Amino acid sequence: MWQPLQKRKVKRNDRPGILRCLLILLLLSLAACHDDPSEELFLKAGDALRGGRVEDALSYYAKAASNDPHTETAQEAYYWIGEIYRLFKHQPEEAIGFFRKAAAEGGLSRYGERAQKNIAEIYLREFKDYKKAIPELQRLIDRFPTSRLVGEAQYQIGQSYMALQEYDQARIEYSLLLDRYGTSEYRDDGAYRICVAYEREGDFAAARREYENFLTRYPDSPLVRNARLGLANALEELGEIDLALKELASLEKEYSNQEVILRKLDALLKKKNAGKSGGALKKK
Repeated sequence: MWQPLQKRKVKRNDRPGILRCLLILLLLSLAACHDDPSEELFLKAGDALRGGRVEDALSYYAKAASNDPHTETAQEAYYWIGEIYRLFKHQPEEAIGFFRKAAAEGGLSRYGERAQKNIAEIYLREFKDYKKAIPELQRLIDRFPTSRLVGEAQYQIGQSYMALQEYDQARIEYSLLLDRYGTSEYRDDGAYRICVAYEREGDFAAARREYENFLTRYPDSPLVRNARLGLANALEELGEIDLALKELASLEKEYSNQEVILRKLDALLKKKNAGKSGGALKKK
């Protein structure tokens, strides 16, 4: 039965009233976003980029950064300016300057760590300057230790030292990857690179040991075939021709490039037969 309004008990947890308040707050927040000058500038910048008006986009982002310095807005704006210089204007040096501004604001938003990652990537991929890339990667790890990007950054430090042929330091960096970021998607790749570093350095006994350890620890890794080929190479260098042949024979049907395996098998068989002929001549 209907109750007159004055006799109705008003409860503090009146659900419809709470929902109305939440709806009003939501509408107010949406209106605030729409009226936010920086938000408008970001929208205009996006429209300008879609229309191919790169300079206009840069101007809008620059205004957004100057309107709200040292905020998430400025950090994001500097990040996108850097991306425009890198991807649209093909001026990586200028891009680095704006990425540095974004990264300098620290962990205000996800754009700080992404900007620092981009600085390192420019040195790695566009300039091939591994010596400059290494401190930028380390800066990413130090400034943003909780970022999901740090495992990859540690791996790239190892890769940079490999490119510089500093194999001992590369192994140290890959070991740090395994110790600190053991759940990273790069863990098996890092372990494999330790083996490769020993092989490239000419320490085939250590390479053999590490390849065998890798195959035990990471039996499901997509790098298993590469590791088995590397093990065969190390065995060959150590004079273990029969073991190397056995490893290659078992790998023949599994390796993607069978021609490589067949050539190595042929070379090893010739080496083995040459060894036997040499032994027979010595006996005579």
